[in-house]
Amino acid sequence: MSHESVPTTSQEPLDGIAIDALPDEKTKKTAREKAVEFLKEIQEGVGQISESEIEEGNLVNEFFNALLKILGPFSKTLQISVDSLPEFYTDLVDKAVLYCTGQLVLVYKDGRVEILSLVDKENHRLLVDIAGEIMSGMKLIIDSYRLETEKRVKFLMLLTKELQKVAKVLSGESSRQALSSQ
Repeated sequence: MSHESVPTTSQEPLDGIAIDALPDEKTKKTAREKAVEFLKEIQEGVGQISESEIEEGNLVNEFFNALLKILGPFSKTLQISVDSLPEFYTDLVDKAVLYCTGQLVLVYKDGRVEILSLVDKENHRLLVDIAGEIMSGMKLIIDSYRLETEKRVKFLMLLTKELQKVAKVLSGESSRQALSSQ
């Protein structure tokens, strides 16, 4: 085995490569500056997360206030398809019902019942997952109510026209009787 001499200084080339054993002051300063920059970026990121979470909470509250105003007159709950729930729930849950106030009632296949408040921060992802189902259910309720109203209007229109014909005939006869008695 032959021993080659190893350079003893940090700046001597070793097969054409310069090796620095200790970082110089400029490098140390840069590392410190990078650490401070990262800390500032972390603080900004945390601030943005905080602002986003506050905005998210406000939007969720407004969402359920609007849902309550829209569906409140219909006194309805929304059936939520189990398939629209996250995969974790699909094998366990038999039925899901959403109240306009934001409570999601889960009826498990084993008979247990769980009530989740979708207003709570930890359930916002679940709200987003079922948002399409909520909109679909709301549309069905409103369409159904509209059709019921249109049927009543058509019936009342027919009934009113017929009553007006009868009233016209009677008012015509009353006019003739008044003229003949004079």
